[in-house]
Amino acid sequence: MIIVYGGSFDPPHIGHCGIVSQLKKTYPFAFRIFIVPNFISPFKTDKSLSKEIIWKLCSLTFQEYLGDKIQLLDIEIKSKQTSYTFNTIKHIKTIYPDEDISLCFGEDSLKDLKQWFQFKELNDLVETYIILRRFTRSPNQLTFPDSEIELKSDVLPNELWDVSSTRLRNDRELDYAKRWIHPSALSYLKSIDWFDSNENN
Repeated sequence: MIIVYGGSFDPPHIGHCGIVSQLKKTYPFAFRIFIVPNFISPFKTDKSLSKEIIWKLCSLTFQEYLGDKIQLLDIEIKSKQTSYTFNTIKHIKTIYPDEDISLCFGEDSLKDLKQWFQFKELNDLVETYIILRRFTRSPNQLTFPDSEIELKSDVLPNELWDVSSTRLRNDRELDYAKRWIHPSALSYLKSIDWFDSNENN
């Protein structure tokens, strides 16, 4: 079993670490867990940080988890094209044809899942959808677009974190960032003057 956990990670934060920890705990038998930062999502137009900085931040943020089993995968972020999950899953399946692929994403993506690029083909490649709770506390039920997707989905019992990459990058509040950004990543962001100068203390 291979788990693919992708996202913008603009910037990565402690909540993302919590998800990786939950995946590791819930699926100890997984062959690989790939953390896949994208270049640009089909649903966004730009990022606040360059791909080089995001890759560095991910390396710092996830450092305690990385090893043979949990790895950062650069297939999307090293590209200069829109990141489509189908292409990534297809690539991984080519390398590991005998492994089942599970795709991990947030419950907020469920409503648009069937509009994803090449969804029918993607759905054929994915054995299980692993759904992260964003708004709905466990054990409350999520809303699925149809019964087929619900039947092939595992919903994680993860806690809900009061953290948002959107808030981190839009407000750049140092006190908020200290709570939610890994200390090594925080130091790096401060070194490149990512925070307002009057807060960079």
